[in-house]
Amino acid sequence: MTDISDFDAPKPPAWFGAAIPLLLVLLAAGFYWFLTAENKKAGNENNSIQDIKLSGSLIAGQTYYIFASEIEVYPTNLENESWDQGEKGPDIRYRILWKGNAVFESITKDNSLIADWSGLSIELNWKDLLGKSVSSDDAIKAARIRFEEGEKIEVTVEDVDVASDDDMGRHEIEMAKLTIGKNEFKLKKNQTSAIRKITLRVLPVGSNVEDLANIMK
Repeated sequence: MTDISDFDAPKPPAWFGAAIPLLLVLLAAGFYWFLTAENKKAGNENNSIQDIKLSGSLIAGQTYYIFASEIEVYPTNLENESWDQGEKGPDIRYRILWKGNAVFESITKDNSLIADWSGLSIELNWKDLLGKSVSSDDAIKAARIRFEEGEKIEVTVEDVDVASDDDMGRHEIEMAKLTIGKNEFKLKKNQTSAIRKITLRVLPVGSNVEDLANIMK
């Protein structure tokens, strides 16, 4: 009997190797379609429960997602000096306070005078692709705040450092002045704040990822 060595063993056809990347792309596209379909389905179910308003003024008693999509600071700190040693820009992080409590903290954006956040974060491992269900509430990273007349929120901004974090300023906002979608606040530098501009995005809780994408345009 003749032995079959590794050299003589049957080899896969040439097209097999080229098909693997295409298969991965199709798998990723299929998963994206599944995630979008699930979020759309969840959004439709929520809409059937309550009438979600996706534009205009806020409604008393409604809970909203609120996050900063962009924060710009002045080139120098409160002492009119460089933010960090050398030519590095500040590492920006913000918090949203409601009723005196920090209800949301962003990730840090390094070496930036203009920092931005998408409000969306999905943490998945490859092993989760066939079994993990991702809800809009898990994917949207924002403060969740209920609007009532006279309600206020406060945005605080910090330069994150290894030794200690430096205060960049804070800005109080009346929720009655917010609208669903984009809200922009241009600020002047003073002794207590070096924030130049804050852009907030507001979206009703119960909205889906597609609604978030629309308000980010």
